[in-house]
Amino acid sequence: KPFTIAGALEDGVVKDSDTFFCKGYEIVAEGTSPIYCHNRSGDGTLTLKQALEQSCNVALMQIAKSEGRETFSKYQDIFNFGNQTGIDLSGEGSGLVYDEEGLNPVELATSSFGQGINVTMIQMAAAFCSLINGGNYYKPHMVKQLRSSNGEVVSNIEPTLVKQTISKETSDKLRKYMKETVDSGTGTKAKMKDYTAGGKTGTAQKIPRSAGTYIVSFCGFAPVENPQVLVYVVIDEIQRDSQTNTGLAVEIAKKVLEGSLKELNVAKSSKK
Repeated sequence: KPFTIAGALEDGVVKDSDTFFCKGYEIVAEGTSPIYCHNRSGDGTLTLKQALEQSCNVALMQIAKSEGRETFSKYQDIFNFGNQTGIDLSGEGSGLVYDEEGLNPVELATSSFGQGINVTMIQMAAAFCSLINGGNYYKPHMVKQLRSSNGEVVSNIEPTLVKQTISKETSDKLRKYMKETVDSGTGTKAKMKDYTAGGKTGTAQKIPRSAGTYIVSFCGFAPVENPQVLVYVVIDEIQRDSQTNTGLAVEIAKKVLEGSLKELNVAKSSKK
């Protein structure tokens, strides 16, 4: 969802003041079945920020429809979904997304909120970093430095900037939106005492849909004002009675963020 909104902002398809109405479902083409929001009662009227904060499927479908298949597909490529990142680790997958021709109304609608496609965790992490760091997409690496047995530095793995995905202005907005997601939206369990945090929860239904099994996730970062750490947590088939509860993934991410920020001696956030 943050990527759909980022592409729409970047190409001027939407703006901060836009609103969307969710009645709990959307029929995206004549003769097709309704595609539901997670809140089947409907979210009502939402601003762009609230659409992300409340994780509204219907608002995202409306945004993607305004973008159209060409623009949506363009940003899939820009964020490198469907392509290997080139990480220095064998066996990397490419994921599975629809190409432009395959983005018919239903596929475009479901892709807008991440259903029916498959991206790898390293694709997601690399692309997400570009969302929050000013739009810079870096080639991911497993390590930053190689040392000999006696501790001498053999080589440094320098950051490799691959491309610019979005503008700094759009990145700043997304960071602010995702802070609100943690402050008062679906990711409140990621709030920390000493640091500001932002992020996005995720719920993906597995095939076959009749099984009623889900993957829940949270991609979080901190501090919001100058992100230093990103943590992506995925839980495959969480407890049967709480399949769509993303809370545990958020709590795990919070603990990793807190420990990492402390280990890295990152200055505490000003909570003014």
